[in-house]
Amino acid sequence: MKNKLGNVKKCKTLIKHGMIKVNDEIITNTKYLIKKDDKIIYNNLMLKAQPFSYYMMNKPTGYICANRDIKEKCVIDLIDNKECYCLGRLDKDTTGLLVITDDPTLSKKLLLPQNHSEKKYLVKTKEILNNNLIELFKSGIIIDQDIKCLPAKLEIIDDHHCFVTINEGKYHQIKKMFLSCNNQVISLKRIAFAGIKLDEDLNYGEYRNLTDKELKLLV
Repeated sequence: MKNKLGNVKKCKTLIKHGMIKVNDEIITNTKYLIKKDDKIIYNNLMLKAQPFSYYMMNKPTGYICANRDIKEKCVIDLIDNKECYCLGRLDKDTTGLLVITDDPTLSKKLLLPQNHSEKKYLVKTKEILNNNLIELFKSGIIIDQDIKCLPAKLEIIDDHHCFVTINEGKYHQIKKMFLSCNNQVISLKRIAFAGIKLDEDLNYGEYRNLTDKELKLLV
């Protein structure tokens, strides 16, 4: 809808004023989730129900989260829609859940620090994990000598594997958090982002459209 009518603010104004019909009914709820087969009418003009693309990818190692690079392989090389970009970056050697879209409005909602989108990772460490790390992460780890991270949740699986959930995304944050605790991250995989869980049926490098339920978590 946004592609035809203007920016988000203008679209919301039109909806609130009863200018938009969905399936022949006037819709005034700006949070109404459009379905792919909905018929949307504005001023006798038929609009495309879903002007944007939303994908989930299981990112492989060796790719950077960029659209183009002279030296490195890029995540966008793996999908058909080259107008898309990644919502939140993963390091070259980090794997797992990426949300990829060509909808520019989602970046503000999901990536601004004050919005605190939750991200969960599966971590493998070099040294044995001690239970005292749980409280250290909960209290906020200091990285880069003087930067205190927001409280994080650490769940130990076994001696060298754990889940870490954070609500921010500082540069190399999880790796630095463990380094501050005299440990080292061997592998890192994002398994959830903003309420969306990684589809384990996706092999590394594969992607699919987000389901309506997953999309609702984002918008």
